[in-house]
Amino acid sequence: MYKTDDIIFFGSTGVCRVVSVGDPAIAGMPSGVDYYTLQPLSQSHREMIYVPTNTKAFIRATITPRQARDYISAIKDIKPVFPQSRNPKAVQDFYSALISTYDCHDLLVVIVSLMNKKKECRRKNKSLNQTQTTFLKRRQEMVYNEFSYVLDKPFDLVAKMVEDEIVYE
Repeated sequence: MYKTDDIIFFGSTGVCRVVSVGDPAIAGMPSGVDYYTLQPLSQSHREMIYVPTNTKAFIRATITPRQARDYISAIKDIKPVFPQSRNPKAVQDFYSALISTYDCHDLLVVIVSLMNKKKECRRKNKSLNQTQTTFLKRRQEMVYNEFSYVLDKPFDLVAKMVEDEIVYE
């Protein structure tokens, strides 16, 4: 169980501060159930999130600074992977399966893969489809925010650090 002021990684939201643990006393929410009140640390997610403490939603501790540096060092060894189908639903399912554990390595595989795809599209004077664009932006935000927080570095600098390590095929 997490406690007030813990910094955690919550599902597709990313890095959050635990503001409180207990009954949020908000109209319409069941009483007698303890909730985590979470404040996302992302600029694009500013609303409080209320999650039952016994949730099945994905919550984990943030990585350590050492782990973040190790992940960044290992980016050059990540090979891009792509779905076999071009069907938008199949593409979404493919990337959703990759990120289902919210493991940093898996999130980085998505980023490396889609950055490679984006570069390939640009060479052909095209762009990523909407599904791919959304997946890329969201995963970049999640990973870069976590790395930014644990390394105590600005988001833009972390983005550059990560993207400078990507090997384009």
